[in-house]
Amino acid sequence: MARNLSGTGAFNAVGKIRKAGPGRVKDFVDVPEVLREANLRDALRSATAGPHQRLDAELSRLDLSDKHDRRAFCDVQRRGFTRLAEACGWDAAEASTALRATLAALDDDLGPASSPGPGLDLPLHGDAVAYLLLGSQLGVSVLRRALPEPPVRGFFALAGDRVAWRAFCLRLGARPATDSEAQRVLRDAIRGFSIFEHEARAVLTAPANGAP
Repeated sequence: MARNLSGTGAFNAVGKIRKAGPGRVKDFVDVPEVLREANLRDALRSATAGPHQRLDAELSRLDLSDKHDRRAFCDVQRRGFTRLAEACGWDAAEASTALRATLAALDDDLGPASSPGPGLDLPLHGDAVAYLLLGSQLGVSVLRRALPEPPVRGFFALAGDRVAWRAFCLRLGARPATDSEAQRVLRDAIRGFSIFEHEARAVLTAPANGAP
């Protein structure tokens, strides 16, 4: 069941995982030597490598050739991006339009979502949300290959906003990773991955068909 997602999860296109010794992955947000050498875009890739790998491990339990697993995958995406949207006030920098389009496509796949209550997550920086959203779009373009037939609508049919991704990368590539706002972006991106990991576990451990 892990073959269709392992190594190519929805968040995996944003960069390679950097190891910190055999079998371990380190979050680099607290390593000044790394941050001094990196722009914010590179620092985001490094700092989120560990959370990224953990999320991919959860999602790799799904087989996207199975319609029930595809629905579960979309459920995780909608839960996660809804929380991120609320936490950033729907202002996700270059990804704001794509964020709304993504949630609309997920509603198309899953049916209308119930009205969310007040957001309980602490605020997230819009750049952190943009990183997750735009990076996930690149990953989905890879995941489409696992589908039994090309999608014509919904989440998997969405074309990634490459113009927004390039603009985002250029902007963050020109910023140092050491100032206080950059540090917030890094920590919020890690927290964004943790939100998705929490939702993945909630969906994938839920009883099937009402079973206790």
